[in-house]
Amino acid sequence: MESLLAAIWASAALATPLIAEPLLSRDVVTCPPTYTTKNGLNFTSYCEKNNPGNDALPPFLVSSMQECMEHCSRYWGDGEGCFGVVWREDQNCWLRTSNTTSSNMIDDKGIHAALVVEGEMDPLDTKCPETDLSIHTLDGSPGIGYTVHCGKVVTGFDTCWSGYPSCLDAPYIGFYHATSLEDCLQNCVKEHPLCRGVTYNPSLKIGFANCWPKTGFGNTLQNPDTTMGVSHSATITSLDRIDSTCPSDKTYDASGNKAFDIQCGKVNAGTNITSVHMQNVTSCMDLCASSNNGCVGVVFDTSLASGYENCYLQNTTSVMSDLASGTYALLTGSSIPKSSSTNVPASGTTEKKSSKAWIAGPVIGVILGIALIAGAILFFRRRKAKSAVAVAGGGFAEKGAEGSYAHQQAPPGYGHVGYTGAPPPMQQHGSYGAPSELGGSNVTELATGEYNQSAKYAHHGAGTKAKQEPQELA
Repeated sequence: MESLLAAIWASAALATPLIAEPLLSRDVVTCPPTYTTKNGLNFTSYCEKNNPGNDALPPFLVSSMQECMEHCSRYWGDGEGCFGVVWREDQNCWLRTSNTTSSNMIDDKGIHAALVVEGEMDPLDTKCPETDLSIHTLDGSPGIGYTVHCGKVVTGFDTCWSGYPSCLDAPYIGFYHATSLEDCLQNCVKEHPLCRGVTYNPSLKIGFANCWPKTGFGNTLQNPDTTMGVSHSATITSLDRIDSTCPSDKTYDASGNKAFDIQCGKVNAGTNITSVHMQNVTSCMDLCASSNNGCVGVVFDTSLASGYENCYLQNTTSVMSDLASGTYALLTGSSIPKSSSTNVPASGTTEKKSSKAWIAGPVIGVILGIALIAGAILFFRRRKAKSAVAVAGGGFAEKGAEGSYAHQQAPPGYGHVGYTGAPPPMQQHGSYGAPSELGGSNVTELATGEYNQSAKYAHHGAGTKAKQEPQELA
């Protein structure tokens, strides 16, 4: 099962570079004096110091102290999050509970501790921001209407969103931190595939990653577990009505004296510069024409299945594929590869280095072979890690089945790959047994290694239709 999950992860990584981006660059400092995680949690480090006791769970292997802190920022514990870490230079990482303090620090070569900055894990305003079951519109997101559910959670409907820097197993599945329910919704509307709601935990009882976008919400929302503290949810019940008509003319004269060749029912796996919400394909082409980032083509998705931001500006081209709800438009004079799916710069453009944008394109067969190899490597690494942790930590109870992302089926032509496995993360994580003290005497022979603003609708040129009313969602 682990090797299968690794294969899926690798396939998704190659199809969606934003997910594949490593937590950290290779050039990292062994013990940074301060650190801010990718979701905004701040740490103060105590280099060459150990902070024994108060373990939140068994140790695990990560390649750097920074990655240890990243895991801390995404940890969902038993009624609380993570309040500190200890990282040993043999790559073992320990997470600390709220009982940890700086008063326990002891000198210990090859071990580095870090504590969450005071106040970072304090509860936010737990009051429901609106009346229960009231309906509202989301600022800056035309056509989006949502219903507030006070004191309720959406169980399941989780995936590894394109905005996550990495896809981790439970209890590190979440990523986003929000300071309000609407702030959480703003994360939702920028995501791919389409986000249909959120659960927000202002009490931070589930950890710093307190904002959970959802791919759906079912018929009934649930009461949160008592260890979760206060939670509220919002379900998106209406979206902007998109003009699904592909222009009858196969060319379009955009702003700036630029023209586009239009392919109805097609998408292209070129590299995305960015994605924004647009009501019609002509608006999308006009935005590309006015871009100064080398935009040579657009993919426009009328179904919104891959996200509310349905206009994808691209600076490279690749092989086209069929998608009924898609329209591909290429800057006139640019070329499309005929027999290779490798992204290449369009004629007259320079390919940007290492784009971090989401790639809209299918995962081809060659990728699967690479993914299987990566899966085998990951499997044996984890197997080795479990053995190393047992020797280093000792005394920990073995955790049960690991949680993972619920499987999400992506529409053809888009590269989101879901995750299968144990139940979704809206669940209680149990205790791991008695904590293990890791004082200086235990350390011997240490290794020495070391979202885009919404664009307004364009109304340029023939074929642009008047703005439609929002559509109700089932």
